[in-house]
Amino acid sequence: MLIELFPPNEVVRIKQMIPGDISDYYTWAFSNHGAYTVKTGFNVLVKAKSKPVNMIPPREQAQISLKKRVWKIPTLPKIRMFLWRVISGAVAVAERLNSRGLNVETRCKLCNGGSESINHVLFQCSMATQIWRDAAIVIHPDALSLQLEDNLKYIFDAMEDTRIAQVSRRKIPWVLWLIWKKRNSIIYGKTQRSIGQLLSDVEDEVEQWFTVNKPTTQEQQVSNRALHCDRWLPPEPEFMKCNLHANWRNAHLHSGLAWITRDHQGNVAHHARDAITFAPNRFTAELRCVIWALQSLHDLGASKIIIASDYQEVIDAIKAPQQWPKFRSLLEEIRRLKEGFSAVIFEGEKTTANAIARDLAKSVLRDGRFQSYLALGGPSWLSERIAREHNGNDV
Repeated sequence: MLIELFPPNEVVRIKQMIPGDISDYYTWAFSNHGAYTVKTGFNVLVKAKSKPVNMIPPREQAQISLKKRVWKIPTLPKIRMFLWRVISGAVAVAERLNSRGLNVETRCKLCNGGSESINHVLFQCSMATQIWRDAAIVIHPDALSLQLEDNLKYIFDAMEDTRIAQVSRRKIPWVLWLIWKKRNSIIYGKTQRSIGQLLSDVEDEVEQWFTVNKPTTQEQQVSNRALHCDRWLPPEPEFMKCNLHANWRNAHLHSGLAWITRDHQGNVAHHARDAITFAPNRFTAELRCVIWALQSLHDLGASKIIIASDYQEVIDAIKAPQQWPKFRSLLEEIRRLKEGFSAVIFEGEKTTANAIARDLAKSVLRDGRFQSYLALGGPSWLSERIAREHNGNDV
């Protein structure tokens, strides 16, 4: 049937697909996770009419750099979108409206002190400078003479400057949004609230947002420890830590899978190896390795586990599956398997900290060990390295 309907190369791809329990859906072809984002849509358009870097004017290069940073700012999506529009010049101030052929008064309606540009509204208007001052955030001392891109770069850098108090750094995106909303309420609104009241609301909203969008204390501590350490770290008592890896080479060969579990004292409980076929990419192979490990640990009666991988994007996808629709079937299977444990934490690790699992997975293809197996303890040929990790020494 397939051969009659599809070309041979498509038949191979179809046979590699793993049927899921959820309905079919559309994905965006220009991102690795399958979700459409403004950033990837913009990149597609840019590539369609791209110019060599040396032909891009400096100001446009600065705008491109700022746009890349916008999507990583920890804030509400609507504020990130607003900042992207600010950089793109797509905000309805007098100067921009006139550039589109509208004949409107250019003088700032709030301070009557200059032409109403985006830069003026956010950084130079007396109302804006008062809000920055009341928010206890220092803008560039030469903000009145700098271009918009320079002022934005300064304030974006401030968001990442650990010398500045965290409470001040976090609220910067909300303050920019507040300045714009305050300008609109003065011009178009019927009632006004004091800047002090508005800043108080901002601080509450910032605190709520970071409370909702941060991992649990235990999960955060585990992830922070692992991501900043070059060697393997044991789990907390009562937890079993499972390091895993998928050794993927290409879509046509087998992929070697392996996992190894250790307790809080570094003692190895089990290890396992397996080989799979038809993994179109490394991401899929790693997700299938996670599924296999969860199934095995559930069968072994594990209750509280940490799944550790050096493929950080896989960890990100498991924690936020709605952002990775391309792999929805596999991520849904992981979500279902998680329910069989009393506690599951997913953590990213450096490759050096995951070296034992990596070497186990590589041995599948290197030594032709395609037979799946599960064993007590660790493999004898890695016993010395496991012992060194157990003693806390670098491998």
